[in-house]
Amino acid sequence: MLVGLLVVSSAVVFRRYWSWERLILALASFNLVFLAVAFMAPVSWSSVGHAMWSWTPLPGGWNSNTIIMLLADIGATITPWMLFFQQGAVTDKGLAQRDIHWGRIDTALGAVLATLAAVGCIVVTAPLYTHHMNAAQFGAAQFAQALVPYIGHIGGALFALGIFDAGLVAAVAISTSSAYAFGEVVQKAHSLNRSFKEAKSFYLVLIGVAAVAGAIVIIPGFPLEMVVIIVNVIAVLTMPPAIGFLLLLANDSEVVGAHKSTWFLNVLGIGVGIFISLAGIIYALTVVFPHLTL
Repeated sequence: MLVGLLVVSSAVVFRRYWSWERLILALASFNLVFLAVAFMAPVSWSSVGHAMWSWTPLPGGWNSNTIIMLLADIGATITPWMLFFQQGAVTDKGLAQRDIHWGRIDTALGAVLATLAAVGCIVVTAPLYTHHMNAAQFGAAQFAQALVPYIGHIGGALFALGIFDAGLVAAVAISTSSAYAFGEVVQKAHSLNRSFKEAKSFYLVLIGVAAVAGAIVIIPGFPLEMVVIIVNVIAVLTMPPAIGFLLLLANDSEVVGAHKSTWFLNVLGIGVGIFISLAGIIYALTVVFPHLTL
């Protein structure tokens, strides 16, 4: 419920005193704490570079479990709901055609910083793997506790804050994107720049999604890690149609006019679509052949 209350605060209270864009930017920027904590971890950076270049070692090799984890990582990065959040945020920020260039730079910079934060999180948890600890034994807070012997109490505290912040950013973004999508469908006012009275249905959906998520989290013994993995895998399977419709819109002259997608951007978009489709096919193969090893 705490997450739900914080989401409501970010959407309503901060709207009066501080713009919501700055709030979310500040929360997202704090994810870079993982990068700072990574330098506290006792790891060999030459080994980190080798692992990134060679994709080894992978625990258990290229088996079905590894493939599912990789798909979940992809699904956590490229998601259908993010399309709604992106277009909703562009509208809420009041961006015009002259801002398209800066919007693209903003998106690219955000992707790079998110990748750095993710790499930092992986590096800082590497000591657990090298000491043969099973990640299934830990919850989010327990990861921070398990890392204390390797990164110290300060590092453990920063890691715990980073995990909390990452969850808060996700709660805000997913709740808001759900509200944006609902507003688009029912054609009601959907903006964080409007008051609760002006966009009541928007805020009710935002608060409702956050509250339901908070209620699920506090259910005793609920398999949260498995739910996260399954949701992200589903995101991979549902993303290809979303990318297809997005490409159709980006190439429709009546919709985008002179800003019609270039051949280079089309190649990139189609490439991403093919990559995600192949990932979905590989997942289907692991379901049909559960002992598949590549």
